[in-house]
Amino acid sequence: MNKKIILYAIVGIIVLGLVLVTIFPGIVSFKDSPATGGFVDDKCSPTPGYTEEAWREHMSHHPEMYKECLG
Repeated sequence: MNKKIILYAIVGIIVLGLVLVTIFPGIVSFKDSPATGGFVDDKCSPTPGYTEEAWREHMSHHPEMYKECLG
């Protein structure tokens, strides 16, 4: 009986975690977090690994995010 309760608790925690990650996808997005050092003050300048031309092409795919850079 106790093993069943523990199993149900573990499954419930996993399901709850998956629901939270699905509803709030930003909570697992640490890429641009200042805590990880990925935060860039000037989003118009190329990030490491991009050339100027490749970064402009990348920004052109996301005009709503980079409208001040593309203007």
